[in-house]
Amino acid sequence: MKTSILIAAIAACALSAPIASAQDKAATDKPAMGRDMGQQMSQMQQNMTAMQAQMDQIRATTDLTERRKLMQAHMQAMQDNMTAMSGMGGMGGMGGPMMKGGGQAGGMTMGDGKPMAGGDMMQRHQMMENRMSMMQMMMEQMLQHQQAMESMPAK
Repeated sequence: MKTSILIAAIAACALSAPIASAQDKAATDKPAMGRDMGQQMSQMQQNMTAMQAQMDQIRATTDLTERRKLMQAHMQAMQDNMTAMSGMGGMGGMGGPMMKGGGQAGGMTMGDGKPMAGGDMMQRHQMMENRMSMMQMMMEQMLQHQQAMESMPAK
């Protein structure tokens, strides 16, 4: 009887070692994701500032040819930013399921089914807020672009 308990304890320790190792690895991977996301958000913010500068140039230009070129460049910048925004890792994609309720005890899980720790949830929430802010800025740019298009005389 004592031998079977000893064997069971040794087996349990041996089986739990890979799980503990995987948890340690996951904990060290998370800060890198946060830094990468911060870099992406910083780059998006710079892109939004550049797009606003383009829009200011469009408004200030009276030459129609130059204005059309600036409008095309602004449209390309908007498309590039939308592509970059939709490709941001860890955000679940535009409108995609990022979190779902479930699991035992009704806890939150990520889209891949893994349980979410409290700090992870807060980090995800902050990333979602940042992304929503960027989306709002993109919508404002699109509206300004449309207004500039409407104010241009026809060819």
